[in-house]
Parts: sequence; structure tokens; C-alpha cells
Amino acid sequence: MKTLYTAFVRPHLEYGNVVWHPFLKKDIELLESVQHRASKMVPGLKDLCYEDRLKVMDLPYLMYRRLRGNAIETYKYLHGEYQIDSSFLPLNQSNTGVTTRGHCLKLMKRDCKTAGRANFLSYRIVNFWNSLPEQVVTADSGKQF
Repeated sequence: MKTLYTAFVRPHLEYGNVVWHPFLKKDIELLESVQHRASKMVPGLKDLCYEDRLKVMDLPYLMYRRLRGNAIETYKYLHGEYQIDSSFLPLNQSNTGVTTRGHCLKLMKRDCKTAGRANFLSYRIVNFWNSLPEQVVTADSGKQF
């Protein structure tokens, strides 16, 4: 059942996560409910709570996977795997390689006046990215990241 779910259902739930990221609680819960129902279909796991079913099936929450996917896309952008406008995710102006806190690839958080803009990848990833340790953001490859 896990193989069927991860092969056929989860790709539909995660398609375009970097572009469309649910921000309303009802949308997040609706997506998570699909995984919740799928985990109940596994024989012998129906009576366990949702968290225990995920542990037994070795599946993360969908929210975690969205955050992880956003971080991977940010890593790819910052390490030159994409050729896009540099204003998409602006690096901090004081990026001299010497920092007193955090790492040398810190991102600036722009001001936004609309809720729609606040949910763009370039805005929602900044706090998480800046909280990562230096050895993670300066990994040699995407696999190491």
C-alpha cells in the first residue's frame, strides 16, 4: 500500500508545490487528510493514531515534504543550477563570506503588501533557509544537501 500511495497518489498532492503552496489551514488539512486516509487502508494499522501509522510506514508529514522541497529548490537556485533573474531570491547585501551569525548565504526578506506575495517561494523560505547551519547550505551537491 505504501508503494502504491507514494507512486500514484503523493505525486498528485505534491505537484507544483514550489509554485502553489497551501497557506490556509483548511487547504493544508485537506491535503494531509488524503495521506491520513491512505495510511488507514494499510492492513493492521487502522487502529493506530495517525502519527504512529506514519512512523510504521516511514512517511513524513506532507508539510515537512513541502518545506524540504522548497529548501532544495532554493539550494539549486543559489548554487547556479537555474538560470533565472537574480532578483528572485536576493542575497543579503553584506555577503562577504564573513558572518557573525548564521551562514554566508543568508537571504533578505522583502517587504510585501499582499497575502499573495507573502506566499511566494522567495518570501516564505527566507526564515527557514537562514536558520539552516552553514555546513548544510554550503554542501557540495544537491544529494549532500
